Amino acid sequence: MKHAPISLASLFALWLACGSFSLVLVSPVFAADKPEKPAPAATLSVTGKWTYTLEVSLDTSVDFTAEFKQDGENVTGSITVQEMKTAIEKGKFKDGQLTFEIPREYGGVKFTSRYTGKLVGDKLTGKIVSGAAPVERTYEWSAKRAKPDAKP
Repeated sequence: MKHAPISLASLFALWLACGSFSLVLVSPVFAADKPEKPAPAATLSVTGKWTYTLEVSLDTSVDFTAEFKQDGENVTGSITVQEMKTAIEKGKFKDGQLTFEIPREYGGVKFTSRYTGKLVGDKLTGKIVSGAAPVERTYEWSAKRAKPDAKP
């Protein structure tokens, strides 16, 4: 005698309707069932254009645009500020966490800005550590994914 496979939802409905059931009676049904494959997790990606504003002092804020391209865990792209575009280095995206570096130079001194950020929906939030020892500053950053340009 063949039995139709019974899902857990059906067993729960049966339990609700009858008040109880015997596992001895239904256990052969479970043995015949094939294990269900979990639904694939949504693929997270930072690919695209992002915008954010940094408060660099009490009375000064600067607008930034980031453009990222993700290939597996590797991330390439650039950051543009005041029409100056700089390529990112060491870009990685894993488990919802983005990290990358931007090489900088100010007054003849070379230093690196190290970004970390967590992706939630269309928002990246994290920290930027910028400067060279012993003078480093930490900034909070929060970027929003820019909407794609409308096609004519």
